[in-house]
Amino acid sequence: MEDSANRRHFLTTSAVAALTLPAWIAACSSDGKGAVDGMDAAAKKKEQEANDVGLFNKGIALEQGAINVYKIAATLPFIAEDKAVLAVAGEFMGQHGEHRDALIKWIGTLGGKADDPASAPTPEIPAAITNEALTPEERKRAVLEFARQLEKQAADAYFKLVTQNLLTDFGRRKAMEILPVEAQHVAIYDLVLGREKPVNAAFFPSQT
Repeated sequence: MEDSANRRHFLTTSAVAALTLPAWIAACSSDGKGAVDGMDAAAKKKEQEANDVGLFNKGIALEQGAINVYKIAATLPFIAEDKAVLAVAGEFMGQHGEHRDALIKWIGTLGGKADDPASAPTPEIPAAITNEALTPEERKRAVLEFARQLEKQAADAYFKLVTQNLLTDFGRRKAMEILPVEAQHVAIYDLVLGREKPVNAAFFPSQT
């Protein structure tokens, strides 16, 4: 009787173990997969943030380069004498400084290190701007055309960042704060230079 009871206990215990073992194995497998997925997600997030840090550092160079050009332009007599142009240039330069500082801050938020703005190269100044054989008006227009070119490059760059290149939602949201300002700069220069469709031309290269 005792042996029979022991056999029944053994068989019952074995049956329960047989039923519960697959569930235990599945739980371990699920937990392991979850851990791997978590690691993959963290690695992907880190990679995306590193991508956006690199792009924002390029933005710093872009903004600082524009600042450098505006500073040079302000020293030219035919620009310094035109109070309206000088005022607009000063406002745009200030906004580029705000963008540069914002990019530095956002890079820190993404866990990266911002490049030193002082290392940003200054775009090459067109010969028409420094050519003293030209009239002041011709040289002034050359300055405005060059400034418009730089602003268009910035608008195009931020548009591509938002729509194609940035990988984090944070990066895209922040770049979208700058994009309309750069496009507005283009539109204003288009208006001053007498170009058609100034607002649309800020976004579509086919109209430039």
